[in-house]
Amino acid sequence: MEETNIKTVGRFELKKRLKREGRQTVYLAYDPHLDRDLTIRIADFSGLDPQVRADFDARAHALANLRNAHLSAVLDFGQADGADYLATTLVDGPNLREITAQNAAIEPKQAALIEPRQVALLVGKLALGVSQMHAAGLVHGYLSPEAVVLEKNGEPVIADLGMPGMLLSEEDGESAEFRNEYAAPEVSVGSGDAVRPQSDVYSLAAIGFFVLTGHAPKSAEEVFQNALYAGLDKKAAELFKQTFAKALSFGASERYASARELATAMDSLFRMTPLTTQTRDQKSPEPAAKEEEEEEEEVAAPEYEQFDLQEIDGAHVVHLHDASVLSTESLVQTKRELFAMVDKSDPKRLIVNFASVRFCSSETVGILIQLHSELKPRQTRLYLCGMRESIREVFRVLNLDGTVFEIRGTVTNALKSAE
Repeated sequence: MEETNIKTVGRFELKKRLKREGRQTVYLAYDPHLDRDLTIRIADFSGLDPQVRADFDARAHALANLRNAHLSAVLDFGQADGADYLATTLVDGPNLREITAQNAAIEPKQAALIEPRQVALLVGKLALGVSQMHAAGLVHGYLSPEAVVLEKNGEPVIADLGMPGMLLSEEDGESAEFRNEYAAPEVSVGSGDAVRPQSDVYSLAAIGFFVLTGHAPKSAEEVFQNALYAGLDKKAAELFKQTFAKALSFGASERYASARELATAMDSLFRMTPLTTQTRDQKSPEPAAKEEEEEEEEVAAPEYEQFDLQEIDGAHVVHLHDASVLSTESLVQTKRELFAMVDKSDPKRLIVNFASVRFCSSETVGILIQLHSELKPRQTRLYLCGMRESIREVFRVLNLDGTVFEIRGTVTNALKSAE
């Protein structure tokens, strides 16, 4: 069978070949019955033990029963037109490898490309999805940043659900080398004998380290670099180090026993580690020379916890904190503070700066739509600015860019537009 000549598989129309992974070829496809695009994986079992195909079918059947926001859904599988196929939902968006490369280009001198707490939230969400696979008796084994796609609503989804290792046995080149960097020490791509739940724990933590730093961990000791935790207090930084070091342990038995345990640990990191008020660009003050000067002065708490507020040329500029959009709890607080600020200040020009925000969920967009509605009768001009391309794309897809919201590149641009 010459796959390059395939135009259809069953009812599915193959639109474009996306990539080749060992003995699997991935296509963008179209389902005319449901009028939707999806992803089709065609597997080549020629020359392999029949048990490999049986494992493929059994795994596909188990995956088809899973429903999780952080896992692509299996829509269909089987044999048609001489091909063994697996049809899954199309997860549309950039993968974590692409996003991290973009972040590294923007901030090449930062030890940590995104805030550690945000990494904890990301890994925790993925771990919850993987834990559902584990509960069904499945282990992925070959997770990497390329397998995780960030949807347009900002949520991470594992688009590659993993298949029997023998299907990857012929994978070579840069893609295989990259995948191997995130496989657990006991796992080599193409050999599934040593794959276990703790293997996924390692890979999830390695993905988190990659998003944080831009490269795969070479050893568990790398997580102890202090520069990665700028912005966290000492206790929080130590907790992050210990959690990631355990997940990245060389021995599988030394890691968290399951993805569920890893998710719980990541949730604790996100919820229980306080942030310092010192930013990355601020230097610690010199210690006082005299004992009497060592007494701490009372510092007034900031008026708003979720953002910084500036008044520039008569405009009110809201600089969202990175953590202000990371969880339902923080979003509720952000909404409360934004509306309180509007009632108190009654701004005539309001600029919301996204420069520190890395991900944007549908809940964030909903709050901004409510804010727009609140400001309309006040005749307040609202501008959004500083968005990363992946976030702005969310607003384009929802037809909000240029219709509901005026979006500019920088605060300076927004100020000029508001004049």
